[in-house]
Amino acid sequence: MRSKGIKSHIAVTLAILLTLGMFLTSMVVTIFWQRSLMRAEREKAISILSTAAYLAKETPDDKDIFSSKILTRLQQDLGASCIMLSINTIFARIPEKCDTADSTLQEKLKQVIRTGVASSKIIDIGPNLPFLGRKLLVTAIPFQQHGIQGGIGAVSSLQSVDDLVNQGRRIASLYIFVNVLILTTIGLFRLIQVVVRPIEHLVTLTDTYQSTENSPFFSDTEGNEFGQLSIALNKMLHRIDDDRQKLRDTVDSLEKANQQLHATQQKMVQTEKMAAIGRLAAGLAHEIGNPIGIVQGYLELLGQSGLTKEEQKQFSSRSLQELGRINRLIHQLLNFSSTRTDDSGSMEIHPLLHELVDMLQAQKELAGVEFQLHLDAEHDLVTANSESLHQVFLNCLLNAIDAIKECDESHKGKICLATVNTTSDEGRRFIQVTIQDNGIGIKDTDRDSLFDPFFTTKEPGKGTGLGLSVSYALVEGVGGHMQIKGKEDQGATVYILLPLWANQ
Repeated sequence: MRSKGIKSHIAVTLAILLTLGMFLTSMVVTIFWQRSLMRAEREKAISILSTAAYLAKETPDDKDIFSSKILTRLQQDLGASCIMLSINTIFARIPEKCDTADSTLQEKLKQVIRTGVASSKIIDIGPNLPFLGRKLLVTAIPFQQHGIQGGIGAVSSLQSVDDLVNQGRRIASLYIFVNVLILTTIGLFRLIQVVVRPIEHLVTLTDTYQSTENSPFFSDTEGNEFGQLSIALNKMLHRIDDDRQKLRDTVDSLEKANQQLHATQQKMVQTEKMAAIGRLAAGLAHEIGNPIGIVQGYLELLGQSGLTKEEQKQFSSRSLQELGRINRLIHQLLNFSSTRTDDSGSMEIHPLLHELVDMLQAQKELAGVEFQLHLDAEHDLVTANSESLHQVFLNCLLNAIDAIKECDESHKGKICLATVNTTSDEGRRFIQVTIQDNGIGIKDTDRDSLFDPFFTTKEPGKGTGLGLSVSYALVEGVGGHMQIKGKEDQGATVYILLPLWANQ
């Protein structure tokens, strides 16, 4: 369809251009031909009138050459519509009434009598347009008869010239039509061979191009613009193939890098998790040591003689209570360190926060830190993995505890955990978890680096610098958002926004 459209446009364009060119050429030739014919008619009229004037000059005085009969014959020879004779300002006409160009002919007769030089003029009757208006030839020459100066003139129609021109125009129109048809056919055939066929070949190869094909679009040996286009296109295709291969290599390398990044991220998460477990284990070791000492004391008492049954029962009961306490502490630690799976992909936030606070409050070294819970969110079921959120909230709580510990010993530490439900501009529902402490706060120079991997303000050996970075990645991974605000000596607040479970 595209090639047919090009061919038809080329054919129409060629026909229009050839027709216009030949028409203009024909018009110019016809105009010059018409002028030549008019010039011949003028010379003919002057020649006939000059012959009549010569005869009048040679005629004896007793004869009148310009009799009515002679003027009528002269009118017929000239094919004139009017013959006018002027002698001594007296005008004679054949026919007697000559309205057409009468005044013009009189002016010409006066002029030739005065100057003694023949004169002629072509006048238009009707519109003055090429090949449309009618024209008349007014011719006048001087003569002498019997010593008297006079003039004779004629008004001739140029209809014969118009007839010849119209006949020539009809022949030229037929010639133009035949030539346009022949030249358009030849030009169209040649342009199809030179232009359309290469373009069709280009379109076909473009539509069916495969990277494994190495055939050129055109012959590179052509010395015209298509040869240059062929060279440029072939170079472009080679570059495309090279770029495609480079792109494949880049994609492969990116996939490998992504796999390595994912593995590294998992290692970072596990590293930070083990560090948090180590800190929890170190804190719980003191809590576990005290019950063990108590149990040991009760067992020694039970080994003594002289105890009543009531005392033995009391010591045994207290030993079991202390062992239950040790069991609960160890169970909490194992729950956090174990790998959790959640097939539903959802979990409740409030029980998790209660569990973490209970675990931290069990540590003796945190006895001076006050935990406040304001869990006001009506819906707390989120789309996330419980193990990941354990890691995120524990990291934030441990950072808050470290910030409080860096304050003065007299400083009363406080950590506030709050939840509220919120809705985004797009209509998505979230739960916002806020963890606020009254620790040392955040320095202005550290604010932009809080989520950078391995960035830490702690002393060497007391922090990996991965906690917030890992937490940020985990929150963003479930479609949430995390940010930290705070000023130096004014505490810090962590905002964690998590999407609610779709069915809630």
